[in-house]
Amino acid sequence: MKQQSTMVAKGSLMALTLVFASGCSWFKKQGTSDETKAAASENDVVLCSIDGQPVIKESDFLNNLNQMIQANPYFKGATIDTLPKELLRKFMDQLSTQALIEKYSIQHNIEKDPEFIKAYNETEKLIKRSLMVQIFEKHIYDDIKISDADVQKHYDENKERFVKVAGGVLAMGVKFDKEEEADAFYNKVRGHADHFEDIAKEFKHAKVKDFGRISKEAKGMQFEMVPAPIKDAALGMTKAGVEKVKVGKEYWVVRAWDKKGTEIFDLAEVKPHIEAMLKNNLFREALDKSVQGIKNEHTLVVNEDYKLFKEAAAPEAEANNGAVMPATVDAAAAA
Repeated sequence: MKQQSTMVAKGSLMALTLVFASGCSWFKKQGTSDETKAAASENDVVLCSIDGQPVIKESDFLNNLNQMIQANPYFKGATIDTLPKELLRKFMDQLSTQALIEKYSIQHNIEKDPEFIKAYNETEKLIKRSLMVQIFEKHIYDDIKISDADVQKHYDENKERFVKVAGGVLAMGVKFDKEEEADAFYNKVRGHADHFEDIAKEFKHAKVKDFGRISKEAKGMQFEMVPAPIKDAALGMTKAGVEKVKVGKEYWVVRAWDKKGTEIFDLAEVKPHIEAMLKNNLFREALDKSVQGIKNEHTLVVNEDYKLFKEAAAPEAEANNGAVMPATVDAAAAA
């Protein structure tokens, strides 16, 4: 947290502006009544004033702080209560500095400055478009409902994805190029599996390999590198022991032990995750469908001849003095 605090302290004042445009809270229901707002306003503690006029109240401070936490990846998972007091105080300093600059700018008619007017109008246009897109998406998202039956169906069909504790068996093997050597080792180690590695050292050409825990649900490169016959042999043993296995032209003696069953998360433990995933999947589909419907009602043309969109000229085009037919896309016709 100390490092995070330092980063905020060194950050530009601009880092604190316009964070509301990120849309972090648009998918959350806003349901504050006028009475509640009025009561909150009356009890709002003034944290900063300039020339006797309140400029930052507690609600302003907390709102800006929450937006900063949501927008900044360095504070992922943090809450206001978990942030150090030093960071909160430095954040307040930056907000108060912004308020001072705003006060000064108003007194010196910055709002009439052509550069300010141009930048303000451009920013307003960007924010307006961003908010329109966010509200459009929010309406689609809020209309999507995931039933308990949908969650149960996904859980039942994908239980292998919800492994809490991987089961399977611990396994290791010794490789031999000749079957008679494998037989000799197998006969000597059988009944003495606990001394598997020690006995393997007595065989000059033996190559020991630790496969770790093997299970049906295991994923990853390490598991994929275990030959299928060895997996089958290890998982097929009903109790700890050893078994000889042929893998291609090689002969392996495999030891398996510490067999455990796979533990799956209960539905209640993963239900919120499944609901969110299903809703997000349906949201993407619904959003694409809605956008396509809008495209069908309008004629959208993109200038594909724009220099940053054009691909490198084909050899035929270069041979023809670089003449290339202009290209446009009619989204309504394409649909």
